[in-house]
This record gives sequence, structure tokens and C-alpha cells, in this order.
Amino acid sequence: MKIVIFSGGSGTRMWPLSRREMPKQFQNLVGNTSMFQQMVEMVLSGFKASDVFVLTGKNYIELVKKQVPKIPSENIIGEPEMRDTLAAVSFAAAYLEKKFPGETMAALWGADHIVREKETFVKALRAAEKLANQEDVIAKVDVHPTFPSVHLGYLEIGNKVRVLDGFDVYEFKRHVEKPDYATAEKFLEKGNYLWNTGYFVWKLSKFMSLLEKHNKETYNALKKIQEAVGSAKEERIVEEEYQKIPKMMIDHALFEKLEKGDQLEIPAVLGWTDVGAWNVLKDELAEASEQNVVKGEHIDIDSVDC
Repeated sequence: MKIVIFSGGSGTRMWPLSRREMPKQFQNLVGNTSMFQQMVEMVLSGFKASDVFVLTGKNYIELVKKQVPKIPSENIIGEPEMRDTLAAVSFAAAYLEKKFPGETMAALWGADHIVREKETFVKALRAAEKLANQEDVIAKVDVHPTFPSVHLGYLEIGNKVRVLDGFDVYEFKRHVEKPDYATAEKFLEKGNYLWNTGYFVWKLSKFMSLLEKHNKETYNALKKIQEAVGSAKEERIVEEEYQKIPKMMIDHALFEKLEKGDQLEIPAVLGWTDVGAWNVLKDELAEASEQNVVKGEHIDIDSVDC
């Protein structure tokens, strides 16, 4: 299995600390290394470096090489331009299908995630790889929500269909991207919804067939890119065709269109946090809710919970 870690976002919700020149995933916010480095090290604890790829912005390639020297330089892929997650994920899938036909891919949208249960994470990815190959589905590793977040997607699950390597596997019913607060509260109360972690495993051929079905415009552009990979005109064709991919989230372009049978869910206890906003970072670093979190020089005047 080939694993792709996506690390090209600029983390705008954590401005001004997170900026285009140095996004939050490359900073030492939680621990002594960056969240990106922590994710890579966790993946390398269970998979070979030669099977791990990083998709990032062209302007971050040198930074990625510096932070994770164990990853081969040829496995660091520069996104032609920033066009949201539909372009990034589908480009990575098409690129790898051309390089490794018949292979399975794990897409990890998690360069800024905290995962405390590292062994469980690796085992869950291995189980998802088996599931994707045995059932010809997208196999997702997700977690149960702990509060009504409006910044995450939710997956409704149905009946338990099997147990695989110690993990329960559930039917996928639908994907709801970033609901409002009242809806998120209802999802939490019902108990049959998971948070979308962004951890997907699929056979590359399966992903491409779903893309052809639900987003033909993107699929056509990717097929032209595939034809050009390895040729003298690769760079020009990639840039031309990449611009034709709609600038939108893959959640809306594909995942919300999936039907029962296209995907199966593996809920896992990962000790998972998506450090995507200031309040989440504060919760991660504070020992008590009323405690201030301080890094660097500051002046404190009667402040609490800051």
C-alpha cells in the first residue's frame, strides 16, 4: 500500500500564527516537533519510507525535505497550484495509479492531527487496506465525536457488517460536511455518526471509477495528466489540465455523492484531535479549562481561559 500525507494547507483559521510562508502543520505547536513530523514518524512506525509520499505546495517542498529527511525526495510531490482538496486528492490518486497500477492507496488528510493511540492507528490502516481489497470499497478509519463540532464532516453509519482484525466494520449511509451547530448536536445525540478524520484507503482503480461516475470533468483532466506522466511534455500538460479541475472540496465533489456499498466504516479509538482552530489548540495545551496557555513573552491582566 502507498500512503499519501497531504500537507499543503495554509491553516487560515489559525492566522496570524499560521501563515502562507509557515503553515501551522510545520510548526512545533504541540510537542518538540511539528505535527507534520509527528504524523510522518507515526506512519513510518508501521510502513516503509519508500511507500510513503507527501503531497504539498511547490513552495513547501524544501521545507518538507528538511523536516522529514527519511522520506525519499522523489516521493515528495509538488501540487501544481492550490485548488482545494478535490484537485489535490484526485491528482495524487491519478499520479500513483500511473506509477503503480493495481496498487492500494491510503490518503491521510492529517498533517495537523494529534493521534495518541499510534499502534491502533497503524493497525486500523492495515485493516482498512484488507477491507478495501476484499470488498472493493473505500475503507474509512474514523472516530466517534466528543462534542458538536461545526468544523468537521460527519459520517452516518448503519448496521455492523463484520469484524476485521479486531475492528468492527459498519455500513456507510451518508456523508454530511460541516453541519451547523444544531445539526451537529443532533448527530451527537443519535450516536450513529462519526467524525470524518480524513483517513481513506482505496484501490486506485476504485477511486478513479467513482470519480468518473460522479465528476467526469475532473476524471477527464486526470486521464490526460496520466498520459503525460514520464514524457517530455509532462510539466506543461499537468499545469494545463490541473487548471481544469473545479476548485472545490472533494467532500462536496465526491464523498457526499457516494451511495451505500461504495464505502465501509471502521470506527477506531485513536485519541484523535484535529488542531484546526485556536480553541482546539488551547484545549490540547491547557491542563485545566480555566488555565491560560502561554508560549513566549506576554503581559497578563486578569485573564483566564486564554
